[in-house]
Amino acid sequence: MKRYIYIVSVLLFSLAACQEKEIIGYSIERDGLQFDYDTNQMRVTVDFMQEYRPDTIWYGEPGNSGFYVDRWYTGDSLVKKKVRLNLSLMGHAAEYDREFRLKAVVTEGEDETATTFLEFEPSYVFRAGQLRDSVDVYVLNPVARVNYTIGIVLDAENSDPSLEVGAAEKNKFQVRLSNRYPQPSGWNTSVVGEFSEDKYAFMVSILGKLYDPYANWSADIKTLTKALNDFNASHPGEEKDFTFPEPPAPAWWSYWNYLIGEYSMAKDEFMQEALGYDYNYFGWYWIDDESGMNQRLRDAYDQYNAANPDSPLPFDQFPTI
Repeated sequence: MKRYIYIVSVLLFSLAACQEKEIIGYSIERDGLQFDYDTNQMRVTVDFMQEYRPDTIWYGEPGNSGFYVDRWYTGDSLVKKKVRLNLSLMGHAAEYDREFRLKAVVTEGEDETATTFLEFEPSYVFRAGQLRDSVDVYVLNPVARVNYTIGIVLDAENSDPSLEVGAAEKNKFQVRLSNRYPQPSGWNTSVVGEFSEDKYAFMVSILGKLYDPYANWSADIKTLTKALNDFNASHPGEEKDFTFPEPPAPAWWSYWNYLIGEYSMAKDEFMQEALGYDYNYFGWYWIDDESGMNQRLRDAYDQYNAANPDSPLPFDQFPTI
């Protein structure tokens, strides 16, 4: 008998506790606004070095052929990154839209500058009839090579008076911002020059890819050098403090050495100008009339020097085959 009395007592106590919790939960004057994540997911990392956009590459006619999706890394060209935040209410869903604001905070002792790299809307709306909602904030690219941890919290003082901060463990969402470009393994100084973070960031921004020691550096260095020269010319007083070496020879050059002679950047550029589309046949390792190709280059060399006696080409005539 005592056993049954004990069980009934426990059930009555549990019911009373539930009723008391229900009364407390729904009798508060204000509703708690909080981030709607598990406590171990209250953060996001935005690493600008790793940001990319998908780039669809078609093998033939777009929409009617095979394709693959490549990554185009954005580097410093990405000004800001959108982050969607999920929110929930502890309390009632209101019958009207409620306006609220968010703000950025840093822990004591950290650089307050970090808060300037979060961009909020002037205000947000938690929609009527909803217990869950979402909003967007933007993480700005600081351009400087820094790491920051920034908190996002409810700005209760400037929000609808019916809202207050929710559960303590869910009232701060952290953004880990990184804009560092550590030196990659395999960095070849003889090909790309001395390393610096700003230089590597520039390379990623222009080429759309992370460092690859096996890339076509003959073409890539030309692209980077032109982009650097263009930037420096259009930003007087803000010139970059790095340079790139002369591009290495294309991988195919040694195969055709008997036909075109020793490599130089000036010679390679001259060949592209003189041959136009036919320059590509060197890279395809397919030239039907090698003697004729060689003669075209020799003739183009003589014609250029005859037309420019005061500034002849800075390399020797092509070999005779």
